[in-house]
Amino acid sequence: MVVDEVASPANVQEAMAFLKRRPDALPWAGGTLLLSDDQSWPKKSSVSILDLHRIADFRHVHRSDRHLELGSMVSLSTLLALPKGSLLGPLRPAAMQLGTQALRNLATLGGNIASRWRFMTCFAALSCMDAAVELRDSGGVHWKGIHELVGQDGRPSIPMATLLTRIRLPLAEWDSIATRPLGMAVFPQQGAATFCACARYAKGVIADLRIAIASTVLVRLREIETTLAGKRLPLSRKDVESFCSSLALATRELSGDDSLAEHAAVMSAAYLYHDAEYLT
Repeated sequence: MVVDEVASPANVQEAMAFLKRRPDALPWAGGTLLLSDDQSWPKKSSVSILDLHRIADFRHVHRSDRHLELGSMVSLSTLLALPKGSLLGPLRPAAMQLGTQALRNLATLGGNIASRWRFMTCFAALSCMDAAVELRDSGGVHWKGIHELVGQDGRPSIPMATLLTRIRLPLAEWDSIATRPLGMAVFPQQGAATFCACARYAKGVIADLRIAIASTVLVRLREIETTLAGKRLPLSRKDVESFCSSLALATRELSGDDSLAEHAAVMSAAYLYHDAEYLT
């Protein structure tokens, strides 16, 4: 593959002007995924690069009473350095899963989200948090829920000629958080996957439960999460087995991967039996 043009805009306006002229341009943030995974490159003979490093607006961090907003170029190391009171929830351990300190210094939250062929380490956590993203294209600025970046087939669906510029995290506290790799593969290896679960409890009862699996597909089943809301802890074997069976079936149908489905069921059962019961 040949890189036929590189742009390094100083601001958002210059970046969008280049993207309008070259809608197939490949945004370059930290470059960690592009440098380690050949499948992240377009399947064509030449490509143009849109280097985002000079755009200071993409590195801003802002907190309001209800949200934490992070620029897409905020590195995972910067994210992890935020005060403990930032209520990052499952996003903090998810960011820690990616490689070494040196790699996290380069890797950005926006780049972690914007992979076009599989979901990276932070996506399951962002799904459980119901995060939102700011997208810019020729039509203007749009805020979308994180799940609008997921296609009907469960796979990444990032619009072309679009820049992901900000990520908005609802500020919320969780009583229980689990973020784990699924299986033996680690990023950027083929087959790497992430499990994330969050829960809130009130007087020994599940008030809110969210579980997501992210690999080449994203699996999160709100309809079965709600079946456990209001259940008293510890959960019955029937409730746990029903939940895990539904999750495994959806994972298998979307991914075609029996091993991933089995790992998803086992990890979910471990969380529902042990993490929840431990907190009662």
